[in-house]
Amino acid sequence: MATAGLQGRKRILRDEDMTKVEFETSEEVDVTPTFDTMGLREDLLRGIYAYGFEKPSAIQQRAIKQIIKGRDVIAQSQSGTGKTATFCVSVLQCLDIQVRVRILLILRMTSVSPGSLWPPGLRHDT
Repeated sequence: MATAGLQGRKRILRDEDMTKVEFETSEEVDVTPTFDTMGLREDLLRGIYAYGFEKPSAIQQRAIKQIIKGRDVIAQSQSGTGKTATFCVSVLQCLDIQVRVRILLILRMTSVSPGSLWPPGLRHDT
């Protein structure tokens, strides 16, 4: 079960919520059923589980590894299914944590206020 924030509310996605959902995925895209099998750094995995995620959503199972590989990804999914976490986890995995200066630019078309994209208490420089 994964949690996803919806404008100040938390929505719990249950497996039974996904029973009638159809997925269209490119043939070369593997579905990775757990965060543990995505090849993520141990510190990132600890953060994912500490934040309350237990199992990747359908979009996360299909897109995280592809983004990490550097592929161009077009991912479309319903609101609240984990798209923001998908690109955040992917970008964090790609960061070289040994380099003290980090440059990160995420462009996103959205009607959500930018402040809601960052988890509470997470510091970010402008």
